[in-house]
Amino acid sequence: MASSVAFEEAQEKLAELIDRARSGEEIVIERDGKAAAKLVPIAAPEQKKARRIGGQNLLGVTYIAPDFYAPMTDEELKDWGY
Repeated sequence: MASSVAFEEAQEKLAELIDRARSGEEIVIERDGKAAAKLVPIAAPEQKKARRIGGQNLLGVTYIAPDFYAPMTDEELKDWGY
């Protein structure tokens, strides 16, 4: 949940408010009793999680076994219901 701060107070304590935002807090700055701006933390590149695509390992390399296209044995076909 965001903290609310009056515009005049935000002017006086801007450095402190920026530090609070950097630590993860959202701060709403009000002017004349109405929300005017919001300070939010910027996600650093190291905080973003790498997204894996199906079939890829952590290095992004897709591995296919050498016998991937080999026909199935009779036992394997039986296990699959054929």
